[in-house]
Amino acid sequence: MERFVHLLSKEARRKLVEIIIEKRGTREASSVLGVTPASISKYRYAEMHPSDDTLMRALEAMEEEELREAARTIFEDLYAGFLEFSAWAGQKGVLDREMAERLSALCSKISSYLPRRSRITIV
Repeated sequence: MERFVHLLSKEARRKLVEIIIEKRGTREASSVLGVTPASISKYRYAEMHPSDDTLMRALEAMEEEELREAARTIFEDLYAGFLEFSAWAGQKGVLDREMAERLSALCSKISSYLPRRSRITIV
């Protein structure tokens, strides 16, 4: 299980299910996700949110275009959470050099996944 899935908000979870439903429809989406059509409806109307396992099945079933949309949704959700955390930690005065260095290392790692001409530089 990928830990990042567990960290997603209810809204991001709903959006990921919508990506599957959009291309496949309710019946096929329920089959792909291993849930009932009634569960799909509950996800769509935020009466219930999908489990981590259901989200992993969704991500595994997605094609490249869907994965790109899903990755953007996941990134935006985790980024918003990180911004909220950093504002809170900054206000409390609990950020330290180690955290900043680890963040810088993360940015370098992310940059290494980009094509050579698209890489970012952290100063």
